Amino acid sequence: MMKSTANMFWSDINDIKRFSENTEDNKNKRTKKTASIILAGVQLMENYIKGLKNLSAYDASSIILSDANWIRNNEKTDFTDGYGNVVSAKIGSIYYIDFGKTFSDELAYFHHGLCIGKKDGKILIVPMTSGTKYFSSCYHPINNPTASKKYRQALMSEGFEKDCILKLNDTKFISPGRIDKETVSINSDIVEQIQEQVFGIQFPELYQKFYNSLKKIDKYEKQISDQKELVSRLKQENNTLRMKSRKFENNIDIKE
Repeated sequence: MMKSTANMFWSDINDIKRFSENTEDNKNKRTKKTASIILAGVQLMENYIKGLKNLSAYDASSIILSDANWIRNNEKTDFTDGYGNVVSAKIGSIYYIDFGKTFSDELAYFHHGLCIGKKDGKILIVPMTSGTKYFSSCYHPINNPTASKKYRQALMSEGFEKDCILKLNDTKFISPGRIDKETVSINSDIVEQIQEQVFGIQFPELYQKFYNSLKKIDKYEKQISDQKELVSRLKQENNTLRMKSRKFENNIDIKE
């Protein structure tokens, strides 16, 4: 959201790149004794203020709150509610999340996201956006099944707070410290559909192998079912023939 402008300066910032190299000397050097880093910090703050002045109140406040949230919570390992209670993130729940700074076409700062997985203390989130301009062109298994699946329509009728868009190609693991609050939960059947769609978007070749395997399983299960039916029919025919054979043998015995 923030753009570099002609009245911003970067010389002091460019000068400290050498300190970012992974060396023991840089790791042991203290910033307060390194004047060039302090100067770079001051220059960054000046550029930061200049950039904020060119933004809307919404964008500027989102940036400030996100940066403040990072300073206060970057070591946080749990999601806590407004009373400081630790809350376990749940698959299928929607959270209001601070996605922080991002690059072009990545969802940044405060947006909602749907939790579709958890692993080793991280939460797998599908970012959500209103995106009214391209909502009609997004995929939905019923309303728009032929559209590209990188975005999915999320509907109020499916349990979402409003009609919006799931950015499946932006799915990512996040730290619980990025969660601001929980809103609503989505039906497990809808979540499973979204999980499978994310699988297809993130790993298309692997998903195709998985899909082909499912088709083979269906084919083989049909063959097994047909063979079982054939065996059952043959058993019935065999039993019928046995009964006829015994009856025939009994008739011969009587005549003799």
